[in-house]
Amino acid sequence: MTINKNIQPAMWVHQSRDTQGDMDCVKSIIPEQYDFYFKIFLPIIFENEETGQSRKVTYEQLAALGKVHFEDFFSEQSIPKFITPFITSSAVEDYKMLAKMISILGMETPVIFHGVGEENIPEPFADLWIIEGKMAELLELVSALNKNTKIELVHFPNYIFPLDKSWCFGNLIPKSGLFLLGCNATIAEELRHQQEIEAVELSPEALYFEFPSPV
Repeated sequence: MTINKNIQPAMWVHQSRDTQGDMDCVKSIIPEQYDFYFKIFLPIIFENEETGQSRKVTYEQLAALGKVHFEDFFSEQSIPKFITPFITSSAVEDYKMLAKMISILGMETPVIFHGVGEENIPEPFADLWIIEGKMAELLELVSALNKNTKIELVHFPNYIFPLDKSWCFGNLIPKSGLFLLGCNATIAEELRHQQEIEAVELSPEALYFEFPSPV
């Protein structure tokens, strides 16, 4: 993979999304030009301290356990505090979820991976970057981004899109445990009829993330 610091091919994303509104709206992250939008959760693990067993759960199940509504903006921040000590993530499950997304979006699809830079990642990714490649290379790229981390995955490309811009996958909130996808009817149908990935269909105007309350 060749890291390119000339991000011009990715500028259309930033120019097309709504940068004047709140960052917790779908259209503030993904350009408002797609027919369908989904919020996609990374897997989450519930650990039972009494039995020593752990199992994969959905965010919707955690909302029910905490007796709170599963709203559009439901995220890790929304999970009641008495539950959070018992939840964690799993790199193994994350890679499984990403592999499923690769199969839905097309392994051989030529794409651009784009990052806006963040802290605590390998130096080549610390500033704005793009990589041109195929969707199948996502797992290798995620592994490189998380070279300095252990157990869980916390760093991902901020945006992935094909050369024809027929879909756009990404997020700008680090460690949020979720992504947004703008797509066409074919991909939307695949997401609706699969069981491996927890996905919620939203409108461009929907609130998709709950920022933590100021202390």
